[in-house]
Amino acid sequence: MPSLFVQIYSLFCISMILNAMIAYYSSLASLRQNEESIISQVAFLAQQSMIEFINGNTTLVESFVKYYGFSRIENMEADAHIVYGYGNNLTLIKIFRYQKNYGFMLEYSGNTYIAQKNFSKEFIGSDANLWILLDFFVLVLTFAIILAILHPMKILRFSLEEFTKGNYNIKVPIPKEPQLALLAKSFNTMTIKISKLIITREFVLRNIGHELKTPLSKAKLALELMPQNPQKSIVIKCIRNLDALVSQILTFEKVQEGEDLLDKKDFFVETLILRVLEASFLQEEDLDLEISTNFKIYGDLDFLAIALKNLVENAKKYKSGGKIRVIAKESERGFILAVSNQGQRLQRDIQEYFEPFYRDKKHELIAGYGLGLSIVSRILELHNMQFMYEYQENQHVFYFLMPKLN
Repeated sequence: MPSLFVQIYSLFCISMILNAMIAYYSSLASLRQNEESIISQVAFLAQQSMIEFINGNTTLVESFVKYYGFSRIENMEADAHIVYGYGNNLTLIKIFRYQKNYGFMLEYSGNTYIAQKNFSKEFIGSDANLWILLDFFVLVLTFAIILAILHPMKILRFSLEEFTKGNYNIKVPIPKEPQLALLAKSFNTMTIKISKLIITREFVLRNIGHELKTPLSKAKLALELMPQNPQKSIVIKCIRNLDALVSQILTFEKVQEGEDLLDKKDFFVETLILRVLEASFLQEEDLDLEISTNFKIYGDLDFLAIALKNLVENAKKYKSGGKIRVIAKESERGFILAVSNQGQRLQRDIQEYFEPFYRDKKHELIAGYGLGLSIVSRILELHNMQFMYEYQENQHVFYFLMPKLN
C-alpha cells in the first residue's frame, strides 16, 4: 500500500484533473449559452431593422444599430460564417459570425444593409469562471495546509527509519500542534529508553563473551593435562557447548555493528560452499551437492561462510532422515544458494525462529541456543540479499536469493 503522502499527492492530482475537466466542460457550456443568447439578440435586432429598412427609414435603422452598439460596414468578410438566414424573393436576413464579431445583413429590392458588433466582453468573464478559479484556489490552499499539518509526521517517519538503522540518538523536533507534540515527546522518550536498553545489552553481551573466552581457554588446557577418568568426556562436552555459545554470542554481537564491518570481494559460490563443507565434517553419504551454476558473489566471504555453515549445521542437527542437499542455481529472480533437509513442518511462523535465542519446544533436547537463524538473517541483510524459507514435500528449504551481478 502506498504511503500516506503518496495517497495525498495522488488525491490532489486527481482532484486537479477533475476540476480541470469540470472547468473545461463548464466553459464550453457557458460559451454555447452565451453564443445562443448573442444570436437571439442579433436576430431580434435584424428583424426590427428589416421592418424599418422595408419602409425606407434608414435613419431609424442607423439609430437602432448605434443604440445596441453595432456599427455599419460596407461588406461582410469573405470567411464570415453564416449562422442562419431566412427570407423570401423580396427580403433576406442573414446572421453571421466572424471571429468575435456577430452581425446581420439585410437585403430588400436590391438594397443591402450590413452591421456587426464585437462581443468579446461577453465571452471573457462569467460568474461560472470566477467560481471555478476560486475552487482551484481553495483546492491548492487546502492541499498546502494538509501538507503543513502532516509535515511533522514526515519528520517522525524519517526519524523512525533512522532509528531502525541504528541511529539511537535521533530526536524529533517538538511541533506546536498539541497532539503531534505529544506524539513527538513520546517518540523521544521511547528512543532514550530503547537506546539505553540496546546499549546495555550490547555492552553485557560483548563483555560476557570476551570475559568467558579466557577461562574457557584455561579449562581446555587443564583438560588436556587431566588424566583419563569417566567424567572427563562429560566436562569436555560441556566446555565445547559453552565455547560454541560464546562464539555465537560474539558473532551475533559482531554482525550488529553494520555494513562497515564487511570486507566485500568477488568470489565464486563454489569457493563459499567448499569452505563451509571443509569445516562441517559432513560424511559423503550425508550430503547431496548440486552446483548447476557456479555464479559469482560480491560480499564478505568469511561472514557468508558463517551464514551458510549455520544452515548446514542446523540441517545436520534437525534432519529426520535422508541427505542434506546444498544447491546452487540460477533462477528468473536471481541466483539461489539453498540448503534443505528432511523434517516435520514447523509449528510456528518462520519469522519467530529468526528472533535471537528463540527455540521450538520440541527441539529442547537438541543442542543449540537459538542464535543461528538470527545470525544468518542479519548477515544476509547486511549484504542486501533475501533470506527465504519454504516447506515442500517434507523438506525444509532455506535459501539465499542474490541479485545477478552486471
